[in-house]
Amino acid sequence: MATHRTWTRGLGVGMAALALAALGGNTVAAQEKPTVYVIAPSLTDPFWITEQNGAKQAGQDFGVNVAFEAPAQDTGDAAMVPLIQAAIAAKPAGIAIDYTSKTMEAATVAALDAGIPVVLYNNNRFEGPNAPGDKRILGLSFVGQDESVSGETLTKAWLASLPAKPCKVLIVNPFPTAFVLTLRGDGVKRALDAVHYPHDDLAATGDEGQNLSLISAALQADTGICGIVGLGNPAANPAAKYVGENGLKIPVATFDVGAEAAKRIKDGTLTMAINQQPFLQSYFAVANMVNQAKYSLSPVNINTGTSIVTTRNIGVVQACIDAGRC
Repeated sequence: MATHRTWTRGLGVGMAALALAALGGNTVAAQEKPTVYVIAPSLTDPFWITEQNGAKQAGQDFGVNVAFEAPAQDTGDAAMVPLIQAAIAAKPAGIAIDYTSKTMEAATVAALDAGIPVVLYNNNRFEGPNAPGDKRILGLSFVGQDESVSGETLTKAWLASLPAKPCKVLIVNPFPTAFVLTLRGDGVKRALDAVHYPHDDLAATGDEGQNLSLISAALQADTGICGIVGLGNPAANPAAKYVGENGLKIPVATFDVGAEAAKRIKDGTLTMAINQQPFLQSYFAVANMVNQAKYSLSPVNINTGTSIVTTRNIGVVQACIDAGRC
């Protein structure tokens, strides 16, 4: 999410991409290739494999070395801090950081103090207790999805699938402590409130089997539920499974498009999803650092989100997933 910035979008983004591609390889080839670091929380999650693909492709397109670094195990925010510190010691041309919480602040400040350009991607969590003491962090460019706006956008598009008469929507959160999902939920609720649809929250888990039991119990306990929004695939996949297996006419919407979600969109048990395009997040993060290193151009903010996926375009998105770009 980026509440402190103006997004670069549409034609401007396309033109910037074309300009970068045109300026990429030839100029750098005559020089020693600069190295940029991209710091991530995982090398095994499919989402982050796609992020890695984007960063590596940008390195090829723009003629730079990309070091995509992540902890050996998915152990949370703190595990990324030593990777940032190691990147600083390498004195790279830039560091892209998935800024998930205040845990990242000291290392980010250290990079800035060392004169290393920093861009943020996927997350820029500045809300509440995560507010940085160093105001330079608030001014760093961000490439990613505005989670609250995406929640609102998804819900507005999805409303046409619901009964015309307002009825209850179940909002299922698979990671209740993750603030990013709270932001998604806030956007969903804002859109529902605007058209007077009531909603209930269901705190779930990251385990799809457990969530299947939780969702089935909620639907059996309240037959007035007419729609389900899963704030992540671990919530939406079991919801779609239950709806499909029981022949229910309850539309389900979600965020992000994994392999299972794509399958569910194809068979109609998942109505739609919003795709934040992780490939583009890391790709444009690297592009920002290249532009700054080569041409002293200030990095720009790019919103990669609000791409709606339905049965109408799932074929194209599936091809993108298969190619490792979605």
